[in-house]
Amino acid sequence: MRKILFQAFLFCVANTSLAQVVNIEAKRFKTDTIGWKGSADLGFSMGKQKETFFMMSANAHVQYKSKKHLYLLLGNSDLVKSKTAKLINSGFIHFRHNFKLKKDWVRWESFTQAQFNKMNGLKVRYLLGTGPRFKILSKEDYRIYIGTLYMYEFEKSLDGLTKLNQVRFSSYLSYTFCPIDVLELIGTFYYQPNITENKDYRLSSENSINVKLHKNLILGLNFRMNYDSFPPSGAITKLTYLWNNSIKVVF
Repeated sequence: MRKILFQAFLFCVANTSLAQVVNIEAKRFKTDTIGWKGSADLGFSMGKQKETFFMMSANAHVQYKSKKHLYLLLGNSDLVKSKTAKLINSGFIHFRHNFKLKKDWVRWESFTQAQFNKMNGLKVRYLLGTGPRFKILSKEDYRIYIGTLYMYEFEKSLDGLTKLNQVRFSSYLSYTFCPIDVLELIGTFYYQPNITENKDYRLSSENSINVKLHKNLILGLNFRMNYDSFPPSGAITKLTYLWNNSIKVVF
């Protein structure tokens, strides 16, 4: 029983990528400068909940912006290990293209993604999607965007019992608020229903507070929540949530 409870705890700790929905909005660089921008961070932690566990997380982000185009590449990998629990690993790689249309308030986006999450029972998931992104409000210290994308999804579970080919809508609302130069608040809310089955849907939310400690150094405080009404077979729970902090180097 203790082992089961501990593994459930590890599920909440290890699921830093919230593999059901990857929050791209929180990872966009807000900049008007043309050219390259990127960031990378590596985290390591140790804790105890019934027994000692170790966790390592790595993230990388590269972005290129021109007058009309934006290219974004993201990567993530998480590892968790304890005495009784096997190695828990998860990760994803995401590529996105953003194209500015004639009207400044609308852009067209296309993306592809590959991901896996052992604790969620997910062997592999491939995504391919496209759709419009609308600028609702854009001020110097406050921005709001909404988007709705048509998304194809292919999925395999670790136990081999689930193999899915399906289509979803991926709708989101995103905001950014910068009350002072060194403080940034970012929030995103996702809704991803299955087009052919309205009881099959995913909800996701991420809220972040970023504090600029130095020109190239940022302290981040993040809360993430994800709900999947039909998770992969072998998953422990439908609802996952995580509170974490990080130090990010921006270049």
